[in-house]
Amino acid sequence: MAGPFNGEFEGSSATSVLQNINERGLTCWIKSGDKAFRGFALVPELDTRSGAPRILIVKSGQSQGLPQLVIQASGDPIKLSTYGPLAQQRISGRINRDIIAWNTGRKGC
Repeated sequence: MAGPFNGEFEGSSATSVLQNINERGLTCWIKSGDKAFRGFALVPELDTRSGAPRILIVKSGQSQGLPQLVIQASGDPIKLSTYGPLAQQRISGRINRDIIAWNTGRKGC
């Protein structure tokens, strides 16, 4: 299931779905030392006053640079999508599986 992700999830809001992904992503991808995510950082943009909430995966130390992946959510039911260079790489399958698992009840990595 590699490639850009487009799916729907139940949740109280798009922001809460993305907060869940951000918390788990920080723990499981970034802080765990996972080799697949070495050199990347998560930048949450959850302030919905400036558009749809999203999470950016950027190269470490380049938070103002072009995102390598955008995880964006909106609507009710919540429509979640990903796009960017990482969505075209093998790692996107792992990202997609984790996003689905974390938003369907899995608590751990």
